Amino acid sequence: MIRERYPTKMTLAIGDGANDCTMINKAHVGVGIAGREGMQAARASDYAIGKFKFLKPLLFYHGREAYRRISYMICYSFYKNFLYVIVQFLFGFFSVFSGIPLYEQLVYQFYNITFTGAVLFFWGVMDLEHTKERFLAEPELYKPGLQGELFSTKVFWSWNLYAMYQAVQILFVGMYASQEAQVANGKTFTFWAGGHIVYFMCVVVANLVLIRSTHNLQGYGEFWIFT
Repeated sequence: MIRERYPTKMTLAIGDGANDCTMINKAHVGVGIAGREGMQAARASDYAIGKFKFLKPLLFYHGREAYRRISYMICYSFYKNFLYVIVQFLFGFFSVFSGIPLYEQLVYQFYNITFTGAVLFFWGVMDLEHTKERFLAEPELYKPGLQGELFSTKVFWSWNLYAMYQAVQILFVGMYASQEAQVANGKTFTFWAGGHIVYFMCVVVANLVLIRSTHNLQGYGEFWIFT
């Protein structure tokens, strides 16, 4: 009834028994509580918890941070690929669209697998904007999700326009550096060396944008800094 009355709203269903399974499945997000009533609700749910007291941290801590990180990861994934591909597209104007790739094929594959993908995975797992205690003490921190501030059509295209702006700068700076700089024999960089310069700049810029959005240091980074 709620979904039919308010089709644009996000619904949450919480139940602990077999009679709640239909409600949990019908809602956008279902939370099942495993306990004395059995495991049917937990098995039918998207998220299962052991007690009702875990519901508040699930919503206001894990839920809020999951929304922030997933929203950022989606936009960032498109951004870093736009950054990478637009440079190649713009290079076509200088190569008369001959189809010559600017990047060597081997390193081309490593961009998403290693140089940006692995780092993004680590960020998505470890980054936290605030502490758990602050999230539970200040419910107003949940507003970005209610108001859709972190993921929308406007936010998505602003990321892509940002990537295009950076791609233009990277291409022209990289081409200038490869054509004007000289190596030991007095010649300028070769074509593939110039392409690797542009490639390196794409990797550095994409990672700097991710580092700028990091709120804390976890794991090996934290251990290395404080030891």
